[in-house]
Amino acid sequence: MPKTLKETLKEIQILLGRPKRRIAGALKYYLGFLSSAEIAEKKEGLILKGEKIQTINYGKITWVDVKDPTRREISKLAQKFPFHPLHLEDCISKGQFPKIEQNDEDKYLFLLLRFPTYKEGNITFSQLSFFLGENYLVSLHDGTFDIITNMFNACKDNLDQRKVYINNSSAHLLYTIIEQLTDNLPPLLQRILTEVDEAEDTVFDDKVSAVYMVGQLRRKIISLRRVIGPLRLLLSEMEQRINKFTRRDLTIYFVDVAHRVDKAWETLEEARETVDIYKDADFIISTEKTNRILAVLTIIFTLSIPATVIGTFYGMNVLLPGSLETEALTFWGRYTTLILILVAAAIPALLMVWFFRRKGWF
Repeated sequence: MPKTLKETLKEIQILLGRPKRRIAGALKYYLGFLSSAEIAEKKEGLILKGEKIQTINYGKITWVDVKDPTRREISKLAQKFPFHPLHLEDCISKGQFPKIEQNDEDKYLFLLLRFPTYKEGNITFSQLSFFLGENYLVSLHDGTFDIITNMFNACKDNLDQRKVYINNSSAHLLYTIIEQLTDNLPPLLQRILTEVDEAEDTVFDDKVSAVYMVGQLRRKIISLRRVIGPLRLLLSEMEQRINKFTRRDLTIYFVDVAHRVDKAWETLEEARETVDIYKDADFIISTEKTNRILAVLTIIFTLSIPATVIGTFYGMNVLLPGSLETEALTFWGRYTTLILILVAAAIPALLMVWFFRRKGWF
């Protein structure tokens, strides 16, 4: 039955004896619901229907799916289910950390997860939340989770699909959803591994720079690790808590999902180590290429020093043999001075070449 204004005020009075942390979140929501709750009761009778809120009943199990939830939908859920306002706030707040919390008083399990999606070469992350009770499951997510939407539509249109997915247990339904979501991890990781293999040819080609490609790969891998890492911890906690909401022992099912996520984590670790090697290799190759270029330029500059010094002396207003201020040297013809200058510049350069080769510098 929907809660009336009197019942809501009574709940506020009870909350006054609870810790301050709960009072802050509870008063914020319950007082905000007072004005809209009575209007909602008159107009809709608090029936969970609409474009964003959909409900499926199978036996004693109820699945409520909320797509792109706003405060309007959250208010309706607050009137129908005994959810804590802080948990409801987390459902519509972006950038929340993954968490699993059990409300022993109201007998439900709250889960907030993040899953990756791959679109147009980029990895994005979406947040979804679950409220698991003994005879109900409430899922809240944005429009990017086509898997949940397709599952819900399949259950709505096909009785056999309801038996497969729900199987007379809200916990089994939660397992089925998480299992379907984790099925997307292997194809996603395979794309990452394909990009890693493609990066290998680019990294070891000294004619092409692989800095951008390696940087993008590192960004994708780090982003995936930030999601899959907390997911591993949540699944390990879920194995211990899930059986409180079902008569069947579902531990082995969640262990199987946890193993799949662990394998994804190991794959990411291998890809991360490989990309780190590529990064170091690209840096070494680029540095070696730069050093070769600098070595050639340095040799050219060094060999030109004698000619530069001699030419500088003859460009000064100083009396030198064969200069304009003295009698020209002609014993080898008109260009005797030029020949002497070129020979004087070539001899030190040739001596430097001989010395460099003897030292093995080039």
